[in-house]
Amino acid sequence: MRLAELKTMAAAVVLAAVVSSSALAAENQGPTGSAWNDTSLVNGYSLEDTTDAELDAEIQSELYAEEMLEAHLKELAKARPGETPVGAKVTEESTHYTKGQSLGTFKLTGYYGDGITYSGAPTVADHTIAADRTVLPIGTKVFINNTVYTVEDIGSGVKGKMIDIYYDTYEEAAGVTALGWRYAEVYTAVYTG
Repeated sequence: MRLAELKTMAAAVVLAAVVSSSALAAENQGPTGSAWNDTSLVNGYSLEDTTDAELDAEIQSELYAEEMLEAHLKELAKARPGETPVGAKVTEESTHYTKGQSLGTFKLTGYYGDGITYSGAPTVADHTIAADRTVLPIGTKVFINNTVYTVEDIGSGVKGKMIDIYYDTYEEAAGVTALGWRYAEVYTAVYTG
């Protein structure tokens, strides 16, 4: 008899909860008194009905994009016939570039840390620099101290006539000078074919 009473009481509690939530929903009120709707719990997002097949297709698409990016980065790292290998120091003597017009004196600083630059290219010592895009647009090649660098990155603190040169280690980056910066004349790099 005791088990039967417990079952009856449990059924009554469940029934009361269902009736209560139905009444709240009918009044368009949530349990806290706020408006109740499908999006009330998710601010700033819209709910979408998706199938497992759609989710699988989206995941597969993202994985494919990552694989393509990785393959592209590996291709960039390979030396192409007649081109300077990525990571090799590019100087006036080792390439088809010559010093062009002087861009003036720039403040030079150093940074380090593996990663992908603003342009999408991997960071490479003796190649990658960060600059103010309004002064030196992404892709610009410049001569600094007889080395050709390419603007591939930006920096929050890189403004005006300032260039941040990428180095492989903290010690190299910090060793630009005892002050952590120096000034140098910067020239455009002109391709001579």
